[in-house]
Amino acid sequence: MRAVDRVFEALDAHLDPDRSWLVGSPWFEPPDQLRRAISDAACGSRYNYPPPQGLAELRTAVTELHDREELSLDSAQVVITHGAKSGLLAVLGALLQPGDEILHPLPCYPAYPAVAATLGATPVGVPREDGYSGWEPRTLAAAVTSRTRALVLSSPANPDGATLDSDQAQVLVGFCREQGLRLVCDEAYEAFRYAPDTDRLPAHWDPDLEVVVQVRSFSKTYALCGWRTGYIATDSPLIQRVTAWQSALLNPPNLLAQLALVAAPTVPRSFSVEARDRIRRRLEELVAVLVDAGLETMMPEGGFYVWTDVRPQLGATGHSDTAAWCADLARRYGIGLWPGEDYHAPGWVRVSAVACSDADWERALERLGEGLRSFTNGGKVQ
Repeated sequence: MRAVDRVFEALDAHLDPDRSWLVGSPWFEPPDQLRRAISDAACGSRYNYPPPQGLAELRTAVTELHDREELSLDSAQVVITHGAKSGLLAVLGALLQPGDEILHPLPCYPAYPAVAATLGATPVGVPREDGYSGWEPRTLAAAVTSRTRALVLSSPANPDGATLDSDQAQVLVGFCREQGLRLVCDEAYEAFRYAPDTDRLPAHWDPDLEVVVQVRSFSKTYALCGWRTGYIATDSPLIQRVTAWQSALLNPPNLLAQLALVAAPTVPRSFSVEARDRIRRRLEELVAVLVDAGLETMMPEGGFYVWTDVRPQLGATGHSDTAAWCADLARRYGIGLWPGEDYHAPGWVRVSAVACSDADWERALERLGEGLRSFTNGGKVQ
């Protein structure tokens, strides 16, 4: 059972619980170009299984999107997946054997260690603080063994928004090349980078993708979480293995979504720029409310979430762990925050800035601040 499940259970006691601080599903509408495209696809005449590697025209569209980032990509280096999490499963399924190991950061998206363990491999967490700035090769090298096959990370990161700058990306590519590892980059939030000097991705330092594996999703960039579609970009031999692994267990992703996403290159760049700027403004406002409520919080470098240290509050409210603190906050005030235990970081909480509608945003912020102040100033466990 996840720690957050206790929060959901506590929220059920409220007639109108505010769950908007939990989920990472954007509140804004998808691009008109893609909504029209899926309507056209539904009225078309293609209903059979798509090819195992994904529609050729969609893989070509992906290469066009990469051209905009000054990344050269051939369609043979792309496989369409059932979203980023499924893509991660397919990549690690193709890379790992039982007994192998992966390295991943702490804190981290919980799917990384979970997928490795499901495949019979061993996840090895390497703590990091202050984003990726303290993640030096010597620290990582100490965790490498003869069974290590990959370094798996996200940038921007879920939960804390840590984002690789250009130098850090280059260093990690060089480290993985030297160690004979694949650098599996979860780039689901790549369109939402706020820190300076973060425009150069690991793939820019490995143009043939012989080291880097890009795992991407259309969910966050275009507000299409329900379409469950993403892709992997890497060298052709690994793409063939990933395609075989995915085909054996999952079959190809949704045909209608693939047909519609062929239109992704027609979406104006301004859509992503405006979405990024709107989320950044929300994050700034959210940080201000959390700081005013007495929580130690900083603006994230990227992504959708604020990562907040609540260890001082645990003792003040008499809670033994973050999961209990979050569940009690939800029970008393109908406010849902995600406990850090699920990200291998007890004492921290993740607060999402994206799911609440514009109409409810100001009210939700006010309620959050009032609830946190009341809870932390007077709320002993009863």
